[in-house]
Amino acid sequence: MPAHDVLPVAREPGSRSIEAVRRLVVTWQHPDERLIEPIGLLDYDGHCYRFGYIHHVLQVKDFRPLLGFRDLYRQYVSDQLFPFFAQRVMDPRRPDYQRYVQRLGLPDDASPWEQIGRSQGRRQGDTIQLLPEPVNDCGLITCRFLVNGIRHVPGPSRILDGRPVQVDRNQVEAALSALRSGDPLGIAQEPGNPINKLALMVMADSVTPVGWIPNLMLEDMHRLLSRAKVTVTADHVNGPSAPWHLRLLALLTGQDAGQFQFFSGEKWELLARSDQ
Repeated sequence: MPAHDVLPVAREPGSRSIEAVRRLVVTWQHPDERLIEPIGLLDYDGHCYRFGYIHHVLQVKDFRPLLGFRDLYRQYVSDQLFPFFAQRVMDPRRPDYQRYVQRLGLPDDASPWEQIGRSQGRRQGDTIQLLPEPVNDCGLITCRFLVNGIRHVPGPSRILDGRPVQVDRNQVEAALSALRSGDPLGIAQEPGNPINKLALMVMADSVTPVGWIPNLMLEDMHRLLSRAKVTVTADHVNGPSAPWHLRLLALLTGQDAGQFQFFSGEKWELLARSDQ
């Protein structure tokens, strides 16, 4: 996604409701090794924004503090979206704004928070991405995510759920083109994946792989699959003119999940002191 004009005022409109998502995981990709690591949490409670680094950032090789967030041990608070993240929001005055938010499955008056939550905050040549934290509402987990790596699916045979599967670009395109909002999507395990042995492939029409669940979610996804009724459906589908990373937005639902939480544990705890 190209760099966007920064909104002159990046405040969330008080007159519209925003998605239930209240937290985004901020990730950083190593420029050489390409490994994506979680480094912080960005929260919005409907009134103010908070950003803080997590314990895991201390283990991330070669990481340097983000611009405007130099202190690893401080919690940053603002009533407007921080400039570092606001530059990942498209200005409604842009001529391509309407097409952009429609590709995200959002209305024309989408708020800055909704935009960055859906788009993953991507900018061309940038190392920062954002991932919504799945929400648990009385045992019902929901999360929308962009299906990853679609352009890398065609190629050699892969072992998915114990069987060899091989598709070409035309097959992947045909499967995506046939999808409609609400259509069920499958999940297949790919233990032989060279990047991550926990890889979970998203399947269309029960047989055609079309991309992957984001790596950051995988450990928790395997735990969730073992204890809840998990379904994945197509939430919004874009045609071949859209960038690869925006082709398919999926909706994850986990029923009877109890108090299950994604992104929990010591590595996810904030470095900022609790008395700040």
